[in-house]
Amino acid sequence: MAINSLSDIIAASANGHSQRTVWNKATGLAAYTAGRWYDTSFLYGSPTSETFPGTALNATLFTSTNNPGWMNIGAPVSPLEKYLVNFEAMSPVATGAPSWLLLVDMLMYYPQVNLNTNSQQNLVNNVSLPRYSDGNGVMMYLNNIAGTTGATAMNLHPTGFNYTNSYGVDGRVIPGTVALTASAIVPQILHSGVAANNFGPFIPLAGADQGVRSAQSVQFTASTGLAATATLVLCRPLAQIPISTAFVPFGRNLVFDMPCLQRIYDGAYLNFLLLAGGAVVASTPFYSELVFKWG
Repeated sequence: MAINSLSDIIAASANGHSQRTVWNKATGLAAYTAGRWYDTSFLYGSPTSETFPGTALNATLFTSTNNPGWMNIGAPVSPLEKYLVNFEAMSPVATGAPSWLLLVDMLMYYPQVNLNTNSQQNLVNNVSLPRYSDGNGVMMYLNNIAGTTGATAMNLHPTGFNYTNSYGVDGRVIPGTVALTASAIVPQILHSGVAANNFGPFIPLAGADQGVRSAQSVQFTASTGLAATATLVLCRPLAQIPISTAFVPFGRNLVFDMPCLQRIYDGAYLNFLLLAGGAVVASTPFYSELVFKWG
C-alpha cells in the first residue's frame, strides 16, 4: 500500500495514520564558519547527541539500540508506507540565518577513520545498506570527531579512496582533488567550505555515478600530525529547507509546494545537515517540526 493521492492523505489523517515530530538542536561552544557544513547529530538537544560507536573501520548500521541520536518517526507501519508530507524550520537567533538544513536518512558508517596517517585504510564490509540497497542516491561525507586545528593541509587521496557505486562497480575513485579543512569544531564536515577543492556536503563521485553501495578504503595525502579521527557516513538526502530570516519559520509542503513525497522507511535514522550561510555564533538553536503520514 502507498499514498498516491490527496484522498489517500485525507484517509490517512482520518484513520489516525499521522505523526508530528519536533526536532531541536543547539550548536556547540564555538562559532560556525560561513560556507561550511555541519552534522547536527553530534549536537545536544532533541534527539540527544550521537556517538558513532563501533569497531574501527568496520561498516556499522545505525540502529535504535546502538545509536542514541534517533529521531522519533513512530513505530513500524509495514505493510503500509510512511511519507514525509511537510516540515518547517526556524532559528530564533539573528545569526542563525541565513542557513540551510538538509534532511538525510543515515544508513551506515565507518567509525574511527585515522586522520593521522597517509597510509591506505581498508574498510570492512560485513553488513550492507539497510535501505536503498542498490545505492542509488546514497552519498558519503566525512565528519570531524576530534578537532584538527593546526593540522597539516591534507586532501583525500585521488586513487586511494575507493567505493562501490550504485551499479555494483567497485574500485571507483573520487574525480580529482578533495581538500579537507582543519577545524576545532567536532560536527564539521571536513571536506566542506569555500576554499579551493572544498566540496559540501558530500564527497564528489566519479563520472556519472548516481550513488554509493559501500566504501572499500580511505586514504589521505598527508597526516594531520594530531591524534584525530573522523567517521565516514553513508546517507540518502531526502529534502532541504532554507532559513533566510531569523525568528521566522519556513515551511516545505511536499504535497503542493514540492510534490515529491519522500518515503520514510521503517527504521529510518533521520538527521539534519546544516549549512552555515553566515557566521553562526555559539549555542545557536535550530528547530524543526516534521509531519509524517502513512497509508
